[in-house]
This record gives sequence, structure tokens and C-alpha cells, in this order.
Amino acid sequence: MSSLAVLITAAGTVHADVRVSGDISAVQLHATGSTVAEALSALESAFQLRVKASTALDRAVSGTYTGSLPEILPRLLQGYNYVIRRQASEIEVTVIGLPGDTAAMAQRPRVAPPNPALSLSEAVRLKIH
Repeated sequence: MSSLAVLITAAGTVHADVRVSGDISAVQLHATGSTVAEALSALESAFQLRVKASTALDRAVSGTYTGSLPEILPRLLQGYNYVIRRQASEIEVTVIGLPGDTAAMAQRPRVAPPNPALSLSEAVRLKIH
């Protein structure tokens, strides 16, 4: 069983504490005054986890999260739009944004509607064939 603790301090004051123990099938994550980014960073250090984010993961988290890594991730990421992709030996998390974030929404290419009117030459060509 591995154990990892991340302690973030500034000017002698404790701001966040994240402790991770266990293996991928039985994780215990204890967070005190932390952010989602700090919790995910601790998980990245402990496991084969890769996180990409296009938005700040600054939502506060505190408490104990237990379960397998795939069970804990959705609970940590609650309130964000994200995709979790499992590969043979690695889990990749891509955080797209917050619900309703227009910047995070995929921009659909605008396609001009087809012109139903045919030119005279096209109509003639179709009529001949």
C-alpha cells in the first residue's frame, strides 16, 4: 500500500492538505482546505493518471474520498464537464469546463444551407440526362 501526502504552505500557514493512500482499486484520498486541482495533482503523483484542463479547477474540496480511482474521479469532478479515458495502464482525464461555459462548448462549423434554386445551365443539364 502506497501513501502520499501533499502539503501546500505559504508564509508559514497551512493552506491545503491532500493525502492519498492505497492502490488504484482501493484509494483513500483525504483533503483539507484543498482545491480539485490539488487533489488531482496528488492522484497524478500516486497513480498513472494524466489530467488536462482547459479551465481552472479551483473548486474547494474537503473530506475523505474512498473507492477505486475510477469511482473517486467523478466525485472530485462533480460540477465540471469532463471526459475520462482508460487505456491499458493509464487513466486520462480531460476537463473541458463548467456547465454553461460558452468558451468550453465546441464551436460547430457553420455550413451554408444548400441553394435549392438551380441555374439555367444546371437545369438544362439535368433535363438532358
